[in-house]
Parts: sequence; structure tokens; C-alpha cells
Amino acid sequence: MNRANKSTALYATPFSKAYWRDAAAELRDTRMLVFAALMIALRVALKSLGIPIAADLKINIAFFVNAFGAMVFGPVVAVIAAAISDTLGCLLFPSGAYFFPFIFIEIAGSLIFALFLYRARVTATRVILSRFCIDFFVNIVMNTPIMWLYYKMILGKSYLIFQLPRIIKNLALFPLESVLLTLFLTLMIPIAKRFGLVYDNGENLKFQKRQIALLVTLFAIGLACVGGYYVYDYNTKNHASGMASSEVAGINAAIGHQAGVESLLEDGQIVAVSKVYKKLGGDTTVEFTIYQTSDATDLSAASSYLDKNAKKDETLTEAGSGSAVLVKGSTGDITALTVNTSAQETP
Repeated sequence: MNRANKSTALYATPFSKAYWRDAAAELRDTRMLVFAALMIALRVALKSLGIPIAADLKINIAFFVNAFGAMVFGPVVAVIAAAISDTLGCLLFPSGAYFFPFIFIEIAGSLIFALFLYRARVTATRVILSRFCIDFFVNIVMNTPIMWLYYKMILGKSYLIFQLPRIIKNLALFPLESVLLTLFLTLMIPIAKRFGLVYDNGENLKFQKRQIALLVTLFAIGLACVGGYYVYDYNTKNHASGMASSEVAGINAAIGHQAGVESLLEDGQIVAVSKVYKKLGGDTTVEFTIYQTSDATDLSAASSYLDKNAKKDETLTEAGSGSAVLVKGSTGDITALTVNTSAQETP
């Protein structure tokens, strides 16, 4: 491409044909492609490096390169560069089994930086919003189902959807990453403009009261979303599989004792928890299965069975089901105890 004929337009938003025409034109600019190759090399080399903040908490240096590169060469080249850097990183510095969907995390991060910063009057507000979208929507929301698939398909393990440490890490680093990225671009934009790589001088990259207010507001929104989801997830998910054997045994014993007092179980019958729904600050609802034991049953082991374990024990015979509400804790007072068996009606 003849650089003398290259458009130098700036756009308020990426929602125009001209914006995408200029972004696609970067693929025909040899100098821009060389610059992209340099950014890819730096991104791969710096991927494992970080700025330590606290124990097990660091800022990855590669994201500075990612943001700067996406700002310069735009979304079309950014998508291609992200795919190449992710593939090269896995080949040169493997940290586990290769899983193709991870490439979409890299692409999404680069694309977001490009949409906010390419051919724009770069402001602190744009930098803050771009970093928030990546930390929240990419690193938390988008990354979760991909990690779930990775654990299920590659590792053959279950993945905890709501990983509080990972979420807190992204939210805690967001304000600091935004400030550091703003300072970095304040330094780099004038240099890039001198070389004709960008068309904005970065004079609007200044933190004022409204940018600080935006940081605080987005941080609060992120915390509120995470907190709301945590409460919803805690109140609606089945906690049974994550419970310790001693806790399961305690619930089985409490329900079995109460059912015995109310003559809801026959001789030799035990209960095995199948589902446990806890409410933050409220009662716990338990669904359970009733099993008839035999002389060969190991009662000591069976006392801590979940229903999925009891089904594998050939010395047990399924005899019914029931539910109970445990008040104030997993083994507290029991109310609303119901039992359904083939031998007796529900009380």
C-alpha cells in the first residue's frame, strides 16, 4: 500500500464501514505487518513474565504489548495476531495439553483493545472501559465455560464454575491495570505518532475526577455482579458432591434419627443424601434416598454414603425417597420431613 494514500481518519466509534475498511487495509501495509510480527514475538516472549503485586498475584506484562499492538494495527490484524501468538505460545512454551477454544480468549482480548483504541482519540476513559471489558467479560464470563470444557474433555475432571479466587484476582487488578496501561500508552503514543503508526497524540490520556469515579463505579458494578451471582449460585446449586464425608454422615444420621422417631423408616433402612440445597442465612433443603440394608452391608461405610455411592453398593436395595428441611445448619433441627416408599404413604 502507498502510505501517502493511506487514510489518517479518526473515528468516534467502530460502527462504520470506513472504520472497518481502514482496519482491513492494514493487511496491505507491509510496515504494519512487520510491526505486527514484532508485537507477536514480544507477546509470546513476555507471556510468562509478570509484575508481582502480592502472593500468587501478578500483572502479566504481555497485556501492555497486546493493547499497544491492537491500538496500532486495528481489529482485523489484531484477531490474526492473537491467533498466531496463542498458537506459538502453546508450541514454544507449553504449560499443559493444547485446547483449541483457548484461542478465543486471546482473540477476544485483542479485539476489545482494538475496538476501543484503534483510530480513536485515546482517552483514559477508553482505556478503563477496555480493561474492564477484558477483565470482566473475557477473563471471568467467557473464560469460565471454556475452562469447564477443558477440564471435562481434556483432564476428565469437574470444574468449579464459580472460582472466587480467580474472580477476585481479576476484579482486584482491574483498577491498577487500568492506571498502568494509561501511563504506558501516555509514553508510547507520542513515539508511535512520530513513526506514523497512529494519528492521535494521546493528549487526552489524563486522569481526572470523572475517570477516578468511573474506575470506582465499574469496580463496584463488578463486585455487585459477582456478589449477586455468588448468592444465586450458592442458593440454587446442589452442594452434595462438595461436602466432606463427615458432613454427609452427619446429615444422614440426623435425618435417619428423626425419621426413626416419627416411624417413617422400617427396620434395617438407612438414608443416603442425594441433593443438598443451601440458602445463605437460611435453611438447608435435603433430598435423600432410602435403602434397605442386608447382613452383608458395611454400616460404617454406608453411614457416609451419598446416593451415587449407595447405588454402587450391591448390598443395598432402594426402598424409597424423601426430603427434609434442616434449620440453622446442615445438621440442625429438622422440619418438613417427608418420606415416600412403596410400603407406606407420605405423612
